[in-house]
Amino acid sequence: MLNNTWKKALSALIAVALTLSFAACGKGANNASPSNATSSNAAADPDRDAIAVQVGDKYTITKGEIADQYDYMVSMYSAYGMSAPTTDEDIEAMQDNVVSSLVTEKIKLYEADQLGITLTDEQKAEVEKQVDEQMTSYTDSFREQAKQEGAADVEARALEIFQEQIDAAGMELDVDGFRNFMAERYTEEAIKEALKAEVTKGVTATDEEIQTYFDDLLKSQKETYTTTPADFGYAAEDFQMNGGDPMLYTPEGYVRVRSISISPAGEVSADYTALKDELTAIETKYGTAALSALADKYAAKNAAATDTSINVTTGEIEGGAEMVSDYITKKAAADALYEEFIKDAREKANEALASLEAGTSFEDVLKKYGEDTMYTQYPTFVDTGLLMYVGGADTTWNEELVKAVGLLKNGEHTGVILVDDVFYILQLVGSEPAGEKTLTDAHDDIKAAVITKNSDTLWGTQIETWQNDTKIVKYFEDVYRSIGK
Repeated sequence: MLNNTWKKALSALIAVALTLSFAACGKGANNASPSNATSSNAAADPDRDAIAVQVGDKYTITKGEIADQYDYMVSMYSAYGMSAPTTDEDIEAMQDNVVSSLVTEKIKLYEADQLGITLTDEQKAEVEKQVDEQMTSYTDSFREQAKQEGAADVEARALEIFQEQIDAAGMELDVDGFRNFMAERYTEEAIKEALKAEVTKGVTATDEEIQTYFDDLLKSQKETYTTTPADFGYAAEDFQMNGGDPMLYTPEGYVRVRSISISPAGEVSADYTALKDELTAIETKYGTAALSALADKYAAKNAAATDTSINVTTGEIEGGAEMVSDYITKKAAADALYEEFIKDAREKANEALASLEAGTSFEDVLKKYGEDTMYTQYPTFVDTGLLMYVGGADTTWNEELVKAVGLLKNGEHTGVILVDDVFYILQLVGSEPAGEKTLTDAHDDIKAAVITKNSDTLWGTQIETWQNDTKIVKYFEDVYRSIGK
């Protein structure tokens, strides 16, 4: 379901994520602010390395770290159209929020040390996998950017772009050093998760808690999805991907579909874009329907260019054959350029369709030809299909695709459909059963949700206890109270 516009934005988003995700907590990175918003003038502060909070004997938080995170929060306020705090009371409230978040992470590491928490070989392997996947994601993005730039040596240029992004984040690291840095961060996160598991390992759920949770959740979902059934699909797929609250109520009108999506490589040419702009201007002035009708008329009759006194209100157009002929010529040129852009993707989509028609299962063709990463990140959707709302206006799927699915019987698939530069082949898996579940149906999922809730409550209480333990944490407010003022 990803369109080409989304794909074009991916490189920029990953670059921003790289800059923001790690710079704020970057050990060995000059504690650089992840934004250019230096309201506290952090970069010029000679006291950046002053200790603002001491956590145990091993962990500290400096004024610079607090200032960087404070500035980042200010930049986020600005991004969402909110003003930065100006009164001392509001500034200190934001300082406290920043300090609390930083202290929480240090406390977790401190307490993990106290309990002797270490990672198993399996957990270490998972960390390595996460780091590899993240590095691959960044590298693939920068490689695509290098291709778009027309770099002679794509791999070398991709590495340069990677380094440029690291430098832009203020981190004094090379690419290998950045990988090691990420490995440290992911390792720390895994240790924190292991600590939480240890603290909450005895948490369970009573029958009364399970029943109450079920009743409240069912009531809430019935109210929500009866009123706005189109919202159900996102919530149900989120549960399928990430767990959480199970779906107890399904509104009428949902089906499951599998989708093979194939996108063109690279970018459409600048010549095409220029021609499309010209065509759009003409269509806006005269109307697409009128132009199309006249184009058919002149193509059929091979009208002479002398027909120039035509009124658009009577189905003809000012400028006559000469203008329409120019429009036809430009449209044909634009269509040819666009076809050149999509021809490889079209060929791949046609190959996929031919494979289906030869008897290959949709699942196998999807795995071979499909490009939607939803299926690789969450293989469960290969088995079940994705949700589509056919009982009204779907907020995720394109209307043309919804209409095409509406013509299918269970197990049937569409032909190749082009929507927003992406080729699709859809299969109707079947209807999603509507109605509500009983507690027996959902008992294990509800119990898991209650245990998660109880665990989070216990975990939050434990964190707060650690934060308030002056034997663990010492705050030096005079060091950081000037930040933001």
